[in-house]
This record gives sequence, C-alpha cells and structure tokens, in this order.
Amino acid sequence: MPDHTIHKASELNGDERVMVERWLGRTLASDETISVSAYRPHVPPDADLRQTLRRSIVAQAREIGSRAEDISDGEVEQLLDEAFDNIRGRR
Repeated sequence: MPDHTIHKASELNGDERVMVERWLGRTLASDETISVSAYRPHVPPDADLRQTLRRSIVAQAREIGSRAEDISDGEVEQLLDEAFDNIRGRR
C-alpha cells in the first residue's frame, strides 16, 4: 500500500472532497492538487544532538551571510518581508 498519494480536487468524489475540505477547514478550488502522506514520526533527537544541530545551522547561516557583505540591513529586511508575504499568501 502506498504511503503517498496525489489527487486533483476536480477528480475527488463528493464524500472525498468534503472530507479533505473538513481537514483543511476551507473549500477546495477545482484546480488545486491534494497531496496526502502517511508516515511514522521519528524519535526526536536528544538535547545534546539538538544543540549540536543548532550550532551547525547557525554556523552555516553565518557563513552564507558572510557572502552578502554588500547588502544593507534595510535590503535584508525587505527581502525577508517579501519572503514572508510570499509564504503567507500560500496558506
């Protein structure tokens, strides 16, 4: 049995569409695609590993940021605002 399936909203029968709309808390547009995945959650890493991962992510972010020395704080804020607006528009 597959762990992942994709369907077009226009191809769902009435009961399936109602169920998905209840899960989402909104109506579906006919041109939307629905993706459903089933998985077993993993065990979260322990506190020491989380700290190691956090330090690694911060180091990577600093290294990436060091490549953008000519960008002003205002430009960074503008890019972040644009990215957040883009993400919020998808919800």
